[in-house]
Amino acid sequence: MARIRDSSPGIHPLTIVRYAVALVAFAVAMLFILWTASNAFLLIFAGILFGAFLDGLTRLLGRLVEWSHGIRLAIVCTILGLLIVAGIVWGSAVVAMQATELMTTLREQLNQVLGWLEQRGLQVPDTLVGSENAAGEPPDSEPTGSESDTPSIQSFLPDLQALFGTAWTALAVVFGLLGNAVVIIFLGVFIAAQPAVYRDLLLLLFQPARRERGRAVLDEAGETLRHWLLGQSLTMTVIFLVTWLGLWLVGVGPSFALGLQAGLLAFIPTVGPLVSGIAIMLASLASGLYGVIGALAIYVGVQALESYLLTPMIQKRAISVPPAVLFASQIVLGVLFGLYGLALATPLAAIGRVFILRFYVEDEERP
Repeated sequence: MARIRDSSPGIHPLTIVRYAVALVAFAVAMLFILWTASNAFLLIFAGILFGAFLDGLTRLLGRLVEWSHGIRLAIVCTILGLLIVAGIVWGSAVVAMQATELMTTLREQLNQVLGWLEQRGLQVPDTLVGSENAAGEPPDSEPTGSESDTPSIQSFLPDLQALFGTAWTALAVVFGLLGNAVVIIFLGVFIAAQPAVYRDLLLLLFQPARRERGRAVLDEAGETLRHWLLGQSLTMTVIFLVTWLGLWLVGVGPSFALGLQAGLLAFIPTVGPLVSGIAIMLASLASGLYGVIGALAIYVGVQALESYLLTPMIQKRAISVPPAVLFASQIVLGVLFGLYGLALATPLAAIGRVFILRFYVEDEERP
């Protein structure tokens, strides 16, 4: 019997090599773009988070009134804007005064702690101690001899280069923060106004046969972000109020600034409460033993309230990422992308879990 030869054309090995090289080059280029523009991508994700927050509040308002989505969003934005303006008008002076007092208190207590360590034989870098030595005295830098008797006019003038350099740096930081805030607000409002439009744009990246599946997964990711943000906002508010009132009752000042930083840092799980606790304990050293014991009791009580009541009740529907995975993601993103990566690690881990579970685990298990 004659042997039938397969006449189907084969793929040349060089073609396979070209495709492989092109794929690797594309992957490297995408990783390079993601790395160089990481701050921009994180800023966009922060805008998406703010949009999910506005959309969540709009949906909550929809349970009370049956108005259109645009009217409800306008009401939510107006109320938030009025609250922000009222907070700035009422609390800006208090926050500025107490923040200055807090920084002074923390610096003094830190110098005392470092001086105590230095007296016991531990070498402390001078940059940590600052302009004071371990005994709390300023360094001996007074001029001697004729220099102290005949001061020049330059000694009464500020260092203009240092003055303008510091002012320019502070101005650049302020404008950078304001610019980032404007970008986040505009992105959030646009996304909250038409969430389905931007979801459908993302669905164009999927194959037509998988767009329905992609729509369901994206809706689930959006719901996860909304629940997490609303729950986290409520948790931060409770922590701020309890910490502020508790420290005020035990006489640890500045209580408002300490409560505010505790509430804001609660946005970053695991790391945020640790940083706020260190600040609270350092500030309480100036209030004596009673203040230290009271501050420690308040801090432990707030952490117990968050861990055993607020998080299980509020966040149980939002995120179920294991603590070790969450902490590891905070370390990795914090090292790679700095403060933005650390702050956004939790929501990124939450939606990453949804995508991996739905697109990889469940789809691979399907026949």
